Amino acid sequence: MSNKNRIIVYAGIRIGEVSPNIYGFNIEHIPGLIYGAIFDEDNPLSDSRGFRIDVVEACRRIKVPILRWPGGNFASGYNWLDGVGPRDERPTLYDLAWGADETNRFGTDEFIEFCRLIDAEPFITVNAGSGTAIEAARWVEYCNLKGNTYYARLREKHGHPEPYKVKYLSIGNEMWGDFQIGNLPAKEYAWKARDFAKLMRRVDPNINLTVVGHTLRASPEWNLTVLTTLFDLVDNISVHQYYFELLTEDEEENYYRILACPLYADEGLRIVESTINVASAVYKARGLGGEIFAPPPKPSEKDIGIAFDEWNISGCHTLRDALGICRMLNIFQKHAKNLKIACMFPLIHNHEMIRRRGRREPFFSPLTTYKDTLVLEAGYHAFDLYVNHTGEIAVFSQVESETYSLNVKAKNENWEPEASFNNIPFLDASATLTKDGKTLFIAVVNAHRDMDIECLIDLKDFTPDKRGQVFELNAKNINVYNDRENKNNVKVAEKPSIEVSESFVYTFPAHSATIIKISSSD
Repeated sequence: MSNKNRIIVYAGIRIGEVSPNIYGFNIEHIPGLIYGAIFDEDNPLSDSRGFRIDVVEACRRIKVPILRWPGGNFASGYNWLDGVGPRDERPTLYDLAWGADETNRFGTDEFIEFCRLIDAEPFITVNAGSGTAIEAARWVEYCNLKGNTYYARLREKHGHPEPYKVKYLSIGNEMWGDFQIGNLPAKEYAWKARDFAKLMRRVDPNINLTVVGHTLRASPEWNLTVLTTLFDLVDNISVHQYYFELLTEDEEENYYRILACPLYADEGLRIVESTINVASAVYKARGLGGEIFAPPPKPSEKDIGIAFDEWNISGCHTLRDALGICRMLNIFQKHAKNLKIACMFPLIHNHEMIRRRGRREPFFSPLTTYKDTLVLEAGYHAFDLYVNHTGEIAVFSQVESETYSLNVKAKNENWEPEASFNNIPFLDASATLTKDGKTLFIAVVNAHRDMDIECLIDLKDFTPDKRGQVFELNAKNINVYNDRENKNNVKVAEKPSIEVSESFVYTFPAHSATIIKISSSD
């Protein structure tokens, strides 16, 4: 490598506060993602309520901040009343989303209990497919009201006298897709969602509502239609993106493709941010327009956030996947001003019921349960690195790096529009501060598969102490993974401390993610 690699951190230029909710996850009623994973009543590793104790401990270690449920596609056919009350009285139904029997043993009360066990905020997706606004409002009543109303008393009857105070809710899932139960065109969905939002807020005005947007890059028109109809009633617009279909038969090419995907997520988030800005301008200019038969409300100064509440790159199994996740988390930190929620799908799976995504590789999540043990996958340690070794305030950083190109384009229905893999930087970085500004964290991914990269690091508006701590996620090669026999092949390691100054050099090992923690001398 030549001397073309430099990272400049401008500690005085604050992007925004990093929401802890960008490190969130999804669980859904797909075979193996809840039953036999989180919830396994007859397993000796579970507590008296049926929750896997080892799973709870692992979630607490990475401080899972927010957990989305019940889906996903499952949500669009789900009647929440099927999942409350005595378990032996709940109906077993055929799930029209995933083609499996659903026992409803894990419902609202169990979901909230699990969230409380792991200290996560519950994030409920209400059924905007086959469901109605009244049903959604009653669900909010069940969760959040205390008093003599029927659904508040029903919760108390089920053994939960105090309201759950669920803050985060989403109005449906991927309603633009023909695969979705009850899917609608953008305008029809927006008007339906408006009714949902009004009634849900009448029950609890303090809830944080997310409305369905399209995939990151596919349809700004959908997002603009939805936002200009709902701007006064919602807090976030949801976007989803997966990258499984990008994989080929070539191992090296797969590695460099996966490490490029976060840059396309960055581009997609910028498109969504621009769409929000346009929707805000339209809303402020004309209220909600002439189609609403009431005077438009006075335009507020509110900002609509982004909920990237379904995403995954290629799973979480190998070091390659973990590095892709690290690059994605760098992107999330850089979008701290607008990105309020991000939830990887899924949190967990049961090994015996593993699914396959894409054409070639199995679909791994950060946690894998076996009947007698739990494996923390490589991707789990990416979250461990960032959750436990980065700060709360994102600051501006600039990266100068040599690049790579694959000179190929991906063509498939899940990747819109075409993306060319050219001029992808080997080095990627984000920088964060603690709230008091006294500790700086520089997160760097070296995507080069084979070569260490020497890099000059310049600090602006930050006077460092003499030593810095180094935390590294790495392994002997990109295909290393953890399994039940070898659980620590991939993990975060603290390296020897290094000398730092306002301008210093550090060599980042090949195929690694590194966080340098630097205290201020002030």
